[in-house]
Amino acid sequence: MGPTLLEHLRERTRPAHVALEAQPLLKRLLSSQLTESQYRELLQSMLAFYQALDAELVPATAALLSRFPDPDYRYLPRAPLLSSDCEALGCAMPPVPRPTVEPHLSGREGYLLGVLYVIEGSTQGGRFISRHLADTLDRDEHSGAGFFNLHRGNDSWAAFRRWLDKGLAFEHRNDIENIIEGADMTFSALRTHLDQWQLPTHGN
Repeated sequence: MGPTLLEHLRERTRPAHVALEAQPLLKRLLSSQLTESQYRELLQSMLAFYQALDAELVPATAALLSRFPDPDYRYLPRAPLLSSDCEALGCAMPPVPRPTVEPHLSGREGYLLGVLYVIEGSTQGGRFISRHLADTLDRDEHSGAGFFNLHRGNDSWAAFRRWLDKGLAFEHRNDIENIIEGADMTFSALRTHLDQWQLPTHGN
């Protein structure tokens, strides 16, 4: 038996994933010396990115769900969670600046699945990050770490995998290159956005 779609995706997108994990702002997030000021900077940058992404991702995912209904999976917009976290930390900046690199969907279903693979898969990293934020900054889902605690009571990654397995994987079995392209775009767009985000420019 050959590799599953998810296994194939994980292997093919590994370089882009590893490059994102090495991004300095994200690496600093996991430091034992992380400060609240540094955490606010990351939240602000992530908020700018997800506000732009959610604007396209919410309607696109709803359209895909209308073609392939599922009782469990729904895309939960990330920007409201990040906005609440920013407010809890006193760093809300209305209006939030545009991201330095704006992610765009292509209109292709396979491409959208690649984007969702990255976004939903990132909740697994949130399980570790949320514990780190609790230990380092004493922040939880009610005090500025809601984004990284999304997995609590909302296992969207498991729901996404089940939705994929119910027919989407077969329907898009010949569309793997588009799926990989969407995933790689998401990894690289976020990395480039964070690389270019500068605290003196965007404020605290």
